[in-house]
Amino acid sequence: MVNTFAVAQQFQWAYGEKEFDESLWYDKSGVEASYDAAIRERTRAIFDRTDIFLITLGLSEVWYSKLTGDVFWRAIPRSKFDPLRHGFKVSTVAENLENLNTIYRIIRARRPNASVIFTLSPVPLLATFRPVSCITANSVSKSILRVALDEFHTSHSQDKQLFYFP
Repeated sequence: MVNTFAVAQQFQWAYGEKEFDESLWYDKSGVEASYDAAIRERTRAIFDRTDIFLITLGLSEVWYSKLTGDVFWRAIPRSKFDPLRHGFKVSTVAENLENLNTIYRIIRARRPNASVIFTLSPVPLLATFRPVSCITANSVSKSILRVALDEFHTSHSQDKQLFYFP
């Protein structure tokens, strides 16, 4: 989970704020992750015991469902890809800021005294589906996330348990 959409989805799903009509979560091998109720309960229990949330963001390039607008954890497995149903986009600063605020709202509602640390992964993009070089795409992707993180932290500067670790 390296995009803000997937992290927000995890919190929303764990606390019953969001249900999904299609499979959005696949591991690196292309295996579908389950929306199983027992897994949801375990995930929520972990969040409810967590004193330090360390959230690392990596990409603003995302794959999404053209039917629902929901974003996938990662690229859709080739065997499941359908160009009529699946799209690719570079998410905006505003979209990422909205997701960061969702993550923060949910954490603070349940764990008001927890430390929340955001980082930006230095791992570069190795490929892009945009018609630009990978170096350019990586620079834009990281910049979008960094600006969203800066705006987020500025708007929550009163929270002494909220951190950005460069």
